[in-house]
Amino acid sequence: MGGLSMGQVLPAARRRRIVLAGDSTVAPYVATAYPMSGWGAHLGAALTARCALLDGDAIPLHVIDLAKNGATTESHRTEGLWAAVLDAAAPGDLVLLQFGHNDQKHEHLAAWDGYTENLTRMIAEVRELGAHPVLCTPVARRHYEGGKLLRTHGEHPTAVLALSETFDVPLLELQTRTRALITTLGEEPSRQLFTQLPAGTSEFYPEGIEDNTHFSIDGAIAVAEIVAELLAPLLQQLPAAGETATGAAAGAAAGSPSAMAGQK
Repeated sequence: MGGLSMGQVLPAARRRRIVLAGDSTVAPYVATAYPMSGWGAHLGAALTARCALLDGDAIPLHVIDLAKNGATTESHRTEGLWAAVLDAAAPGDLVLLQFGHNDQKHEHLAAWDGYTENLTRMIAEVRELGAHPVLCTPVARRHYEGGKLLRTHGEHPTAVLALSETFDVPLLELQTRTRALITTLGEEPSRQLFTQLPAGTSEFYPEGIEDNTHFSIDGAIAVAEIVAELLAPLLQQLPAAGETATGAAAGAAAGSPSAMAGQK
């Protein structure tokens, strides 16, 4: 008999995936880091919901998160993570690149030096696969001084904008959107977006923690929702495997200009 036995299921046809490369603000975390979280862990649900609103397709979108704490555009490659990204990605997939937090700590990875060179190489290698690179500016840190939210990433966000223009790469302007998220909440209420706990309230952080870079669960979900909002229209526009750009555009629901805010 050619039928399935109990417990067997047919593998679903491979649908396009989202592959993430980046630093700790994107990365998956072990359970004992709770409530610290990267936004990548929450992108699948948020993006599936956004796509369902746009085109009625509620089939889950799978996200492969290969970001890592402390990663730079250089270390991500030397530690083998970039090879994993290229292995995980297939034609038509989207590969999101969000670096900068750690690159800025190294002189040779300055915005217009190694950082730009490494991202340029990444863009080319993703395109060689037939996948789609998507650049992200670094998410904002919650560093206030005199009641004003500081800009802490130097020229790195500007370098990402320049790369997007030079190589015609879709852009998610997360720096601007996360700054708006923080400032809209305000200096004190925005603490809830980050991993901040008083001493004695968590077995994982017995001495407490006041982190203004790494998100809490709530903060990571909020950022994932922003990413999903900006990314969902791109999924309609960029061709999947076997499609042409013209075909993808023809099959996409008509989007409003506001839906494209924050992306190239």
